[in-house]
Amino acid sequence: MLSIIVMGIFGGLCGLGFLAVMALVAKNGKHQFDYVQFDSEQDVYALAQGWAGRNGYALKRSEGGLRVYQKGTGFLTAPMFLEIDRNDGRWSFKSYVRVNGLVVQGDVGLSGDGFLVKVPRSMAKKAQNELYTAAGLAPLK
Repeated sequence: MLSIIVMGIFGGLCGLGFLAVMALVAKNGKHQFDYVQFDSEQDVYALAQGWAGRNGYALKRSEGGLRVYQKGTGFLTAPMFLEIDRNDGRWSFKSYVRVNGLVVQGDVGLSGDGFLVKVPRSMAKKAQNELYTAAGLAPLK
């Protein structure tokens, strides 16, 4: 019985260590987010609000021209983010997934390659490409 408990603790610590390593790799990676700047006559905030409701994203922060939408809490999957900003008459989208290693956090762009948070990146890319298309932008690859 004691060996089961010890192995369970060991496995948990190894899992947390792996998560911390993934967060460090993401934090020091070269593709931490996707960023697109564009002009549009549409009310992109209204477009995004409808999109967010259909795709399970919630408005987490609103400051000036910046709106930050998030899906997920990080419990079973990495949280997915979309930041929409309006600065000097131009719109921008910033898309990423956050890897939380408890002590270290790192962000990964949706269109990047590799194994890091592949499933959440794919889910976020599919949902966010719907908004990109509605805004008249090329989808993320």
